[in-house]
Amino acid sequence: MYAGVHDLLTFESEFVEKFGIQNATAEQLEHSSDPILNWFKSTGAKHLAIHLDLDVLDATQFRSLLFAEPNVPKNKYDGVAQGKMSIELVIKVLNDIAQIADVVGIGIAEHLPWDALALKDMLTKLPLIGGQAKK
Repeated sequence: MYAGVHDLLTFESEFVEKFGIQNATAEQLEHSSDPILNWFKSTGAKHLAIHLDLDVLDATQFRSLLFAEPNVPKNKYDGVAQGKMSIELVIKVLNDIAQIADVVGIGIAEHLPWDALALKDMLTKLPLIGGQAKK
């Protein structure tokens, strides 16, 4: 089951169709978590491992994503679907599924902390903190 995925590329659509993977878009989930809850119930499973790919998040609300890469041409990621989900929506959906499933694991992927990396690089070049010697 995919949640928050939209605008699949051709090869992705073929894969999803071939393996019968269900998908609920951010727009569908804004109204209700039912697509995910109904899918989980239909599997007969009791336990659930969640893979949270952060690139389902809206990059205007959460900046530590590939699409928020600084200092690159604005069109660098044109043609690649970018997230539309808010953090609040992800929390709601995951808490809703946790009401009916025993969540046994959550993996987090696609975290790219651009600002933290830039700050680290800046700090290493400062006197005292970065060990720069006096001239």
